[in-house]
Amino acid sequence: MKKFKWLEKKVDERQERDIMEVEHIGFWAMYYMLLAAIIIQAFFIEGGGKHLVGEFVVFMATSVIVVVGWMRKGVWTYQSRKVPGVKAYLRYSIIAMLVFGLPFGIYNGIRAKQDWSSIAADTAITMLYIFIVCFVTFMIVGTITKKREEKLASQAYEENEDEEDL
Repeated sequence: MKKFKWLEKKVDERQERDIMEVEHIGFWAMYYMLLAAIIIQAFFIEGGGKHLVGEFVVFMATSVIVVVGWMRKGVWTYQSRKVPGVKAYLRYSIIAMLVFGLPFGIYNGIRAKQDWSSIAADTAITMLYIFIVCFVTFMIVGTITKKREEKLASQAYEENEDEEDL
């Protein structure tokens, strides 16, 4: 007899897949709404940055958990069978630099009441920092994911050969 009867699985594979699909949509909706809340609070609420610690910790912890999980499984996205290369990492980093570095650099400069040349310099430094961090992170995660993908593929190939020998 099981100790925790309420933990027993009572759904079939199709129902489990349906549940996973709903959870998937709900997770990503929550993830992007949390990101939007962080950005809105940082830009539009006075002193919002001081109150963002909890949201930021949850957002980053979720991000790390998802990325580590993907790396362990040797996958990157739903849209691609293979991990992208350096050109894609450059593209992703440029997008992150423009989407996050540009507005945050300008906002911080205006908030600090700097002149426009200082704002431009601070924005350029912020954008460069975000680009470098993103690019290096993509390179590390992509390399680890590629190696893991190759290892899993070779294990699957070896298992198939073992089954054929029987």
